[in-house]
Amino acid sequence: MKYPLLATDLDGTLLTSQKQIGAETIEAIQEYRRQGGKVVICSGRSPLSTIWISRTLGLAGEPIVAYNGAVILDENRKVVEHRAIPQNTLRSFWKLCYEEGIYAHFYEMDTLLIPEQNKWNQHWIENNIPIFEKSEEKIELCRSYRNQCEIKVVDDFDHYFQNYNPKITKIAVFSEKPLHDFAEKIMEQVGNMEVSSSFNYFNLEISTKDTSKAAALVKVTEKLGLSMQQVAAIGDNYNDFQMLAHAGMGIAMGNAPEEVRHIADQVTTTNNEAGAAAAIRRLLLP
Repeated sequence: MKYPLLATDLDGTLLTSQKQIGAETIEAIQEYRRQGGKVVICSGRSPLSTIWISRTLGLAGEPIVAYNGAVILDENRKVVEHRAIPQNTLRSFWKLCYEEGIYAHFYEMDTLLIPEQNKWNQHWIENNIPIFEKSEEKIELCRSYRNQCEIKVVDDFDHYFQNYNPKITKIAVFSEKPLHDFAEKIMEQVGNMEVSSSFNYFNLEISTKDTSKAAALVKVTEKLGLSMQQVAAIGDNYNDFQMLAHAGMGIAMGNAPEEVRHIADQVTTTNNEAGAAAAIRRLLLP
């Protein structure tokens, strides 16, 4: 195979807008694997969420990249890399959010730290561990996964960071308005961070500096004895940009922003039209 490894995003790519995975997508991925290909999930989701979704896709024995590259799981689901944001950076970032009146929440592995309950976090556990119509997994197993997730309200983040020294791997920022200007302020006033978006800059996804799906994927491919030129990558948004640019073949979803479609080598149909399955069959299978 010219591209023996497929790196794939989840939300907006394999998942529809209703957070489902169609049978056509699962079948295409499994056919690619039967032909000898390996499939690596590269997502902004939490480790537990990516493991749960990998069960539906039938990806046992494959590495996983979670939290946009901040966490790498090996084929046995053991954490082999965990890049946390430094405490002084967290405190400076929270100070900026407080001054600007911007909402942010923080991911400590499979725990979500929030300043208050609102629409941006109230269904996080259900969204993190979704129920798939095409999945053969039982409801009881889904509940057991959800029980491993936690939402914790933190009254004073500065105190929490200073006294508990949490290992925060990702921050999410949400707003009703585009956050391009706030992203620039983060880089100018805080620094030491990677800032991207998975929702056309109505959200920001933030990790420690030099953390990305692309950087994590380089480490995964090296361990597998492959090069990035042997990787086909598929994604839909700005947090996939570097991964698509550095892969041997970058495939953008039809629902991707123009800038993301422009950087890709190929463009497929949308996530609601099984675009990932179409790309696999058209571009990757013999």
